[in-house]
Amino acid sequence: MFGSLTVFVYLFVVIYFDYIKCVAMNTFVDWDVKSITAGDYSVEFDLKVETYERFTNNYYDSSNPMSENAQFKLFI
Repeated sequence: MFGSLTVFVYLFVVIYFDYIKCVAMNTFVDWDVKSITAGDYSVEFDLKVETYERFTNNYYDSSNPMSENAQFKLFI
């Protein structure tokens, strides 16, 4: 009787720890998804003034329905 009770308690503890580990992992993934910002996927780099001037003088088309930012993005 004591042996089967010991096995039952052991299995219960093992399953309970596995359950707690899975719940913690799901909670972390949920927090990670909720805390994603644009900064996680953006790139920042410096441009020379001459680069922007070359864009405005040679490539920017004010009659284009795309905004200036979108045209500059394509230029880069």
